[in-house]
Amino acid sequence: MFRSASRYRLMPMGKSEMRTLLDLARRVRVALCAATAVGLAAVPANTAAQEHHDDSDSDWLLFPAGQLVGRSDTTGQSPKNDYDNLLVDVLLSHSAGRFRALAETVVSPDEVEIERLQFGWEFSENLFGWAGRFHQPASAWNTEHHHGQYLQTAITRPQIEHWEDEYGLIPQHIAGLLFETTGAIGRDAGLAMSLGAGAAPVIRDGRMEPVGVLRSNVGGHRASWSGRLAYQPELLGDDSFGILLAQHDVHIVDPAVMATLGSSDVRLNVGGAFAKLTRHDWHLQATYYFVGAHLDTAPASRSEQFGAGYLQVERSLPQRLTPFARLELSADAARSSYVALQARQFQLRRQLAGLRWDLAHSQALTLEIAHATTLLARFNEVRLQWSGVIP
Repeated sequence: MFRSASRYRLMPMGKSEMRTLLDLARRVRVALCAATAVGLAAVPANTAAQEHHDDSDSDWLLFPAGQLVGRSDTTGQSPKNDYDNLLVDVLLSHSAGRFRALAETVVSPDEVEIERLQFGWEFSENLFGWAGRFHQPASAWNTEHHHGQYLQTAITRPQIEHWEDEYGLIPQHIAGLLFETTGAIGRDAGLAMSLGAGAAPVIRDGRMEPVGVLRSNVGGHRASWSGRLAYQPELLGDDSFGILLAQHDVHIVDPAVMATLGSSDVRLNVGGAFAKLTRHDWHLQATYYFVGAHLDTAPASRSEQFGAGYLQVERSLPQRLTPFARLELSADAARSSYVALQARQFQLRRQLAGLRWDLAHSQALTLEIAHATTLLARFNEVRLQWSGVIP
């Protein structure tokens, strides 16, 4: 089944061919700020719930995971392993009155990285403000699942949703401000909105590098705006439909990439739509993104566009078994010079199927078989993963 990250967030985090996309992305700040005001106005007053509490509380969770990966292809160009085979995701939280703090650290044999470090304030029962490094809200998958492998049924995340260090094409970690609000619509439905603004990653060593917490930063970070608007037929249910809008100005500090693209900056305008549905034992998640990449090349600037989306279907069976399948497709990505930066990594098409077995209350074994195509290769892949959560 879908395992929403809200179950493990440890605290409430109340849930812009080209011209149109560009205009929308530029106006995402105004639109979502206005929507936030509407959402707040729709929330019935609840004086008792909004009272200031002096209670202090801290909590922690560990998400360990390990996997085996096997690949076969005839070209010798299959991608590198897209993340570590052994890792532990550590979530820490603290609340005191209206103050909130959240830290997420991933530990692997290769690195120790603070993925999220947020300090927040509960302005009201349905409005949170955060400052720090956070997951940008214009991502359908990463809003539901953080770095903890146990939270997602499939082992891999969709290619278009990859983290920066997995050679992702869209920024995912932003340093700045994040606002989240929820509001009731009628008796049962709800509206959830998020708006993030801050410093986008830079491109270095062939891939994006967001603002780091523990390591030194090269500087040159440009602005990022991102937003998410979701309609929930039932405010407390799992179903949701929504739109995603973002604009990221990504500075290039890698000389090789700069020479390839003929530009020192790329503006990414992202528009998307998503749906998540649960009907009896069936679970579905579908998302599609339209991405515009604007490059300031000499003698004139140029723009590229490509699309990418995925559909994942799951079925809950007896004996705690969950078969799943996912289809990922991209449009025009093969003609994009921006995508060609990751010619060996970004998978233009991917089909996968698998089976998850929740063998214990907080442990799972997952088998995943996939066939994928990049700009340079076609290959088959088999993964076996153990994942869990403590406590």
